[in-house]
Amino acid sequence: MKKLIVFGVLLESKMGAFKDILASLGKEEEALKVEKEYQKRKLTGPWGLEKLAELYRGFSKRKLKEMALKYCTENLRKGTRETIDELKRRDFVVGAISSDPQFVMDALTEIIPLDFSEGTKLEFKKGIATGRIERKIDRYIKVDILKEKKREYGIEKENVILIGDAITELPMVKEAGVFIAFDAKEEEVEDIAKIIIRDKDLRKIFGYFHQNI
Repeated sequence: MKKLIVFGVLLESKMGAFKDILASLGKEEEALKVEKEYQKRKLTGPWGLEKLAELYRGFSKRKLKEMALKYCTENLRKGTRETIDELKRRDFVVGAISSDPQFVMDALTEIIPLDFSEGTKLEFKKGIATGRIERKIDRYIKVDILKEKKREYGIEKENVILIGDAITELPMVKEAGVFIAFDAKEEEVEDIAKIIIRDKDLRKIFGYFHQNI
């Protein structure tokens, strides 16, 4: 029976790739301002993606792709390559769903063999970011995407494993058979997890779940 494993956590980050890359682009003060406000609002629902998109206005797609590849290479979580390779060897469908920009998710698929990677698409005109969002992926839209992937691959809920570290993954839990809280940022994440892993090495999932993975 084929299984699907979905990651919300593959990168080590300070504020998340969306904001970290802005900081590298000279927009750290603005990114920090959005981050501070987000931390106040995050328990009540989605907020801030449009404000982050606006901060990318004027940057070229080519530059952002180059920066994303560098960022992902430097910030890939410990053990990620080995974990994904082993899951693929065991015939898992392996994907990632995130609110981070699609150019970051595309960079991830260049360095690890994901079957799919879904992120927020920024709008570009003539290769330049307009500051608008073409396709937003917030915590609730993640649920719709997971449902689509289950249908696409013909996989039932009981054969879906979700691995996440943030409250923005929690709405997807109802579509998964098992939720693993990995190096979670908030206690709310651990509160509803079936398995809790307080470690930074992604390979630890095999130790906790070896009979099922």
